[in-house]
Amino acid sequence: MSRNAILARIRVANPAPQSPPHEAKPAPASLASAGADAVLRFRTAAEAKGVIVVDVDQPANLPLAVVRTLSAANIPVDTIRLNDPALLALPLSDANVTLTRGAAEPHDRLSLSRAVAAVAETGSLLLASGPDNPSSLAFLPETHLVTVQRSTIIGTFEEAFALLRTRYGNSLPRTINIISGASRTGDIGGRIVQGAHGPRQLFVFII
Repeated sequence: MSRNAILARIRVANPAPQSPPHEAKPAPASLASAGADAVLRFRTAAEAKGVIVVDVDQPANLPLAVVRTLSAANIPVDTIRLNDPALLALPLSDANVTLTRGAAEPHDRLSLSRAVAAVAETGSLLLASGPDNPSSLAFLPETHLVTVQRSTIIGTFEEAFALLRTRYGNSLPRTINIISGASRTGDIGGRIVQGAHGPRQLFVFII
């Protein structure tokens, strides 16, 4: 008797118990937030992890905000790698910034991505992989710039994943990267090292 036949007989003799249907658990009311409260909680949580958070009153002012913020941090603003059409449509080139399209390359120092959402409870960004925002933008360059719409900053991960299901349905992106700060590790001798697995610095621009 073949192996497959033996396994089939075992399955018939010992059927797997039916699991009860999964029920989504609501997020604790203490964590739920919306609007200005969610934005404030996101900022507080993100800044506690060393993230620089900048408010931008309208998309057209993003280029100036990027240049001013990076200059204040003593980061040279020359070439930025990005591929999102909505960001490419902004007048970044008017701010004397060279734009390079496509996925990130090892030599890139600055990248710009657009988050699909942000979670206030942990100060985390949700980045959906795809042609417009390749995952490499979030990991290869030394400095990562991320824009997020104020209306997509929500209270909890339960709300965030509900938003993803509403937006993408059954066709989720291949990867959803959850980013809560710049890369750092203390694995070697307990000494904190920045940029070990990704960018040394993370800047978030809330539009």
